[in-house]
Amino acid sequence: MKPSMKPETFLLASTLLCTLLGLGYPLDCWVCISPGPFCQGTMQACAPEEDTCMAAIYETHRAFRRNLTENGLRCPSCFAFLKETCTPTQEALCVGEETRCVTMTGLMHPGIRFAAQGCGTENTCHSKPGTLVPSGSRLLTIKKTSCLKPPGFWQG
Repeated sequence: MKPSMKPETFLLASTLLCTLLGLGYPLDCWVCISPGPFCQGTMQACAPEEDTCMAAIYETHRAFRRNLTENGLRCPSCFAFLKETCTPTQEALCVGEETRCVTMTGLMHPGIRFAAQGCGTENTCHSKPGTLVPSGSRLLTIKKTSCLKPPGFWQG
């Protein structure tokens, strides 16, 4: 039997080949976390089960005065959507009453998992599972919180 040279057959075969070739490449997403309005990120390959890049910008307004003076504590820092763990890629400089390094997991409504690490207060360490925490325009439900006071840290 002679192979078909019809344009439709060629187009179908080309489309199938391109689709199959595309399956071998992971998704790349820009990753950037910054405490300020400007952020320069890096392109990182996603895990095979991840199929979406997501951008989130949070702005928090505080009604009370807050001590923003660095207190010398530095904590591993990361944030991940759709996961229950994150790998710290940066270091957060803690300020004021933030005397603990905190790891937290939970849900961002409507039901999106998140994981975070960074600086926190003593009160943050006592967050119970199910606690609702407003964050920007989102409402977070805390699933698990663990804290660490680094050895040798003293706040005067």
